[in-house]
Amino acid sequence: MKKIEVIFPPSRIYELRETLAEHFLFEFIVSDVKDIAPKNIRVVNYNGIRYETDEKAAYKLELIARDEEADNVTEALSIALIGYGTDSKILVTNVREVETH
Repeated sequence: MKKIEVIFPPSRIYELRETLAEHFLFEFIVSDVKDIAPKNIRVVNYNGIRYETDEKAAYKLELIARDEEADNVTEALSIALIGYGTDSKILVTNVREVETH
């Protein structure tokens, strides 16, 4: 089993959901996260005050896939994120067992 984690811009959620549906993966978790990096520095106005921030809105998608599916799913997710370069990240790790309750 493999755990696939994807950090991506919120605008790509529908493309990723469609990609997962094409691979018959309907169980996954999506979290609202902040991508914090020096490359994200931008000026923001909030309540009339200007300040610099290195935070950028992002989503994190997590799912478990069988070993034989993981490469195909990862490749399909990469294709769905083309054009977003370093704003998207995919991490694949091994999972020894999955417990459900």
